[in-house]
Amino acid sequence: MNKRKSENIILIPSLEPDSRLLTYVQELQEHGLTDIIIVDDGSGEKYRWIFQKLGENGCVVLRHEENKGKGCALKTGFQYIQRNFDHFTCVVTADSDGQHASEDVYRLAKEAEKHPGALVLGVRDFTAPGIPPKSLFGNRFSSLTFAALYGKRLPDTQTGLRAFGPQLLAFLLEVSGSRFEYELQMLISCVQSGIPILTLPIRIIYENGNAGTHFKPIRDSIRVIKILVSNFIKFSISSIASAAVDLGIAWFLLDFFRSFLPQQEFLRILLATVTARILSIAVNYLLNKHFVFRGKEAGSRSLWRYLLLCMVIILLSSTGVYLLHTVLLINEKSGKLICDTLLFLLSYQAQQRWVFKKGGVNSGT
Repeated sequence: MNKRKSENIILIPSLEPDSRLLTYVQELQEHGLTDIIIVDDGSGEKYRWIFQKLGENGCVVLRHEENKGKGCALKTGFQYIQRNFDHFTCVVTADSDGQHASEDVYRLAKEAEKHPGALVLGVRDFTAPGIPPKSLFGNRFSSLTFAALYGKRLPDTQTGLRAFGPQLLAFLLEVSGSRFEYELQMLISCVQSGIPILTLPIRIIYENGNAGTHFKPIRDSIRVIKILVSNFIKFSISSIASAAVDLGIAWFLLDFFRSFLPQQEFLRILLATVTARILSIAVNYLLNKHFVFRGKEAGSRSLWRYLLLCMVIILLSSTGVYLLHTVLLINEKSGKLICDTLLFLLSYQAQQRWVFKKGGVNSGT
């Protein structure tokens, strides 16, 4: 099969669209964006005429017989591009509900051409008036949580207007998720793999209070929250388990060494503490590598990075408690709680972005 070449490919997943999609596609074509792929995500016979018209107007129309979710629809489009295009400059994904102005799609494509190795997001200004409350709350919550857990501030984590170069195509096909949560998992995977995420301001368009969206507030919000915090919960469980190992082994060895070192209390306590800490660090490392971050591709370097991070955390904790106590006159116990809470978040971000960093992206289509 002969593969095609293209500059910019526009991919639009669509569920039960109205006639505005026809107008939208025409506007895109007027901007010179003529390679347009539409994925009918199980809309049914009632909407078949719209997709038939889109096909007649030069679009490639792919079809799911039943609704599989936005993530699956995007992946169907990605697979089609992978099989049928020998070369392209960038792919732009856009929504079909009229939220993305055609001129913003064009601007985003041009921006992506300048940064082929990055994911470029078209971000909305949520300080503007007239934002539907559920959209405002959802984006504020996910943006704040994303910044806290992944160390990357993104003003709009739920935007569907995104662009990327050919070297990211295979990578994005491997990202987990089948519905709205896929777009958030895409951002997390990029952060964990060191792929740059850039932003470009775009217009906000909400017609009829965003009535055209198929986002289910309860079901899809649960999916989004699960994606956001699942790794952090695993990280917390790993830390609690390691602390239990540390404490349990230390208690056991304190009694075990008593009969061997009856007159040497300091040495007994030192041996018990050091042995327990070494074993708990080993447990924490293995849990984080295989259960939390699944960083098998990080190889042996992850162990040395992990040990170095442990040393840095200890130094930062000691220094922080000292400064809080001597400079700000905060009680040592309170200072320890403050420092270790902040360092816990720092350690989480450092481990996912550096210690167990996932492999890079292969270039090519």
